[in-house]
Amino acid sequence: MFADATAMLEDAIAITVEGQRRDNSQDMQRAMACHLRMAITAMDGIVGEIKIRLGEADD
Repeated sequence: MFADATAMLEDAIAITVEGQRRDNSQDMQRAMACHLRMAITAMDGIVGEIKIRLGEADD
């Protein structure tokens, strides 16, 4: 599960690095923001799964 979290973080970092390009159109920026939001949401799910497996599902 931590490997999945690492991969997800690497993907999110790649999106944020690409988002820093000055020549991106607004449409590209919007698309990257959407993908970043989806990555963050997916990361929340991965962390939730890790906590469940560790028996700490209650927040």
